[in-house]
Amino acid sequence: MKNITLAIAFLLSSFSIIAQDFEGTITYEMVYENLSPQIKPMAGMLPKSSTVEVRGELSKTTTPNAMGGEINVIINSTTGETLTLMNLMGQKYATKMNSEDIKDEEKPEIVYTDETKEILGYDCKKAVATDKEGNEVEVYYTEEIDVKASKSVDGIKGFPMQVMITQDMFTMTQTVTEIDKGKVKKIKMEVPSDYTLKTLEELQKMGAGGM
Repeated sequence: MKNITLAIAFLLSSFSIIAQDFEGTITYEMVYENLSPQIKPMAGMLPKSSTVEVRGELSKTTTPNAMGGEINVIINSTTGETLTLMNLMGQKYATKMNSEDIKDEEKPEIVYTDETKEILGYDCKKAVATDKEGNEVEVYYTEEIDVKASKSVDGIKGFPMQVMITQDMFTMTQTVTEIDKGKVKKIKMEVPSDYTLKTLEELQKMGAGGM
């Protein structure tokens, strides 16, 4: 179970928000389809929602899980620094990435389509992002909100209102259900004392080889 939880943590941390001229909280609903036989018995434990707090140059994405823990992804849009905090069944890990790490990652190829839909009253257009491994992410984005996405949908020319990620374990669709513009508490880019700092490579090995 811990290996699966860590794999889900990596998937969730691959989708994050960069702040621009916006302050507030964005809520996403998460729906799963095409669950693998390994995942089906644990379907009730998969996270069902996430929230993104945006304040100035910092944003914080929080995704709770059924075991009482959560995943937090904090991004500084000015420096490019990313801090991911994972509370996985009571085991707490942190990992950092800087602008150089992100610069080394290949950006996905993006194809814009003519498909559209309305989400929360916003007109959205569809784009498909494909990474170097051939994995596709379908995105419905709007140009009416001055916030943009990074990482798995890097390069999309708008704010992602709906993102569908397909991989071996399941297909996950994240859809915005609420946008609350208003004051947000101060976001801190720091590792709590009860978290163990690890490299991304160390966490990936833990996910592959057991915890």
